[in-house]
Amino acid sequence: EFVPPKAASMARRSLCTLLVLLALPIARGSQRADEALDACGLPKGYYPVSHCFNDATHHTCCALGPEARKYADASGNPIGTAASKAFKALHGREPGASDLTPWCTCFGSLVCSYYATKFDDGTKIKFIYEPGSDPPEGAFDVPTNKNCEAKARKYFDVQAHGTPGVSDPNGAAALCPDYDVAANIHLLSSVEAAEAPSASCTDGHC
Repeated sequence: EFVPPKAASMARRSLCTLLVLLALPIARGSQRADEALDACGLPKGYYPVSHCFNDATHHTCCALGPEARKYADASGNPIGTAASKAFKALHGREPGASDLTPWCTCFGSLVCSYYATKFDDGTKIKFIYEPGSDPPEGAFDVPTNKNCEAKARKYFDVQAHGTPGVSDPNGAAALCPDYDVAANIHLLSSVEAAEAPSASCTDGHC
């Protein structure tokens, strides 16, 4: 069937426009994830972290201590090794015995706060990414206990789920009365926010 050159050209332009429009959300999503990776201290363009801040649960930027890494690997959640490899990919060396290694832990099962409570090795929440935020934002200064992480999970409306090695993925937001999630949301691109010192909070009381 003969298609006039002008019509064919218009069809090609329309197809190109459609493809560009379809690609825009993907590209923007990738850009948001890259900003979160930067803020967390994880390498960009590194496939093992491509799910981070880019799915339904891996929203907590968690600084994992050595005991937490060891336990995670042994309990069927091999993020200890994954975090160490990501650390090496970014810094060009293996993490030392006292190094904290960033990783995007499962927000839905409160992994970071579970490990932080279980081990006195420096494991802590650096920030929790707000899913879908544009520009990317996150909750900072989250007290590292499951009730406060659960309070943020409720605020961001993220589904709870289980994770191997985490015996209790539940928390009670009411038991973290003094942490205000909304008041602690900052742009991830903000160096000041990303480097802000943790609040002096104990068991949800600041």
